[in-house]
Amino acid sequence: MAQIIRATEFVRSFSDIMNRVYYKGESFDVQKGNHIVARITPAEIKPSVAVRDLEEAFKNDPHLDPEDADQFMKNRKEIRHNTKQDIKKLVERWD
Repeated sequence: MAQIIRATEFVRSFSDIMNRVYYKGESFDVQKGNHIVARITPAEIKPSVAVRDLEEAFKNDPHLDPEDADQFMKNRKEIRHNTKQDIKKLVERWD
C-alpha cells in the first residue's frame, strides 16, 4: 500500500523518497490539498538483450530446415505479390 505524503514534504525530501522507491520498493501517493495528484512507484524493469548478443541468444533456438526455409520464402513472395495486386485493385476503384 502506498504511503501518503504531502506535496511540500515530497519536494523537500525528493532524494530520500526516490532512494526509498528505488532501493526499498516503497510507493508514495502525493497529496496536494485534499487530493492525491500523483503516485510514485518502482518502475517495472524488463530484461534486455544487446543486439550484439542476439546471435548467441538465438543459437540454440529451433531452426527451419532448408526445404521449409525455401517454402517460407516462396510463400512470403507470393503474399507480397498478392498484396500489391489487391492494393492496385483498390486504388483503381477510387480512380
